[in-house]
Amino acid sequence: MEFIQHYAKEIFSLVIPLITWFLNNRFKARAKLQLAIPHSFTFIVDEPLRDPDGNVIREKQSVHTASHVISNSGRETATRVELVFNWKPLCINIWPSRHYEQHSEQDGRHVMVFESLAPNEQIGFELLSVNNDLPALINARSDQCTATTIAMYPQPVESAWKRRLAVTLLFMGFSFAIYLTIILLQFLILANNGGI
Repeated sequence: MEFIQHYAKEIFSLVIPLITWFLNNRFKARAKLQLAIPHSFTFIVDEPLRDPDGNVIREKQSVHTASHVISNSGRETATRVELVFNWKPLCINIWPSRHYEQHSEQDGRHVMVFESLAPNEQIGFELLSVNNDLPALINARSDQCTATTIAMYPQPVESAWKRRLAVTLLFMGFSFAIYLTIILLQFLILANNGGI
C-alpha cells in the first residue's frame, strides 16, 4: 500500500492512457453483423407424392421451412452484405422487402448481395422447400466484417415500469462505482502529497 501511495501520480498517469486506448478501441464505431436462425421446421404432409404417370413414389410428403435473420448491431453501415447459400433455395421470402443482386457461382453456390445494412437494421429470410432439403447458409459477410452466429430464443417482454426501474438501478450503481473510484484516487494522491 505504501508503494501505491508513494507512486500514485505515476501509476495514475500510466493507467489513464491505457484506459483511454481500451475505451477507444472497444467502443469505436464499426459495423457488426450478427446472424441468427430463430426457427426451422419440417411439416409431414399426409398426401402421397406421385410421378407423372400417377404412380405413388412416397406415401407422405415433407415441407421444410427455416428462418434466418441478419442484423447490423454496430454503429456504422455495413456495405455490400453478401449471403452465400449451398444452392438456390426453391422459395425465399425477404422481409422487409428490398432490392438485392443475386448470382450463382460456378460450383452452384447461390449468392445474394445487398448494397448496405444500416446500424440497427435487420433483414429476415424465410426459406421453404418441398420434398427436398433446404440449402445451408454457409457464409454471411460485408466489406467491413464477417457475421457472427448468435443464439435466439423467445423471451417474455417485461412491463415498462420494471425496465425503467432496472435501468435506474444500473445507472445508480454505475454512478456509485465512478464516485468510489474518484474518492480512492483522491485518497491516494492526497496521501502521497502528505495531505492526510
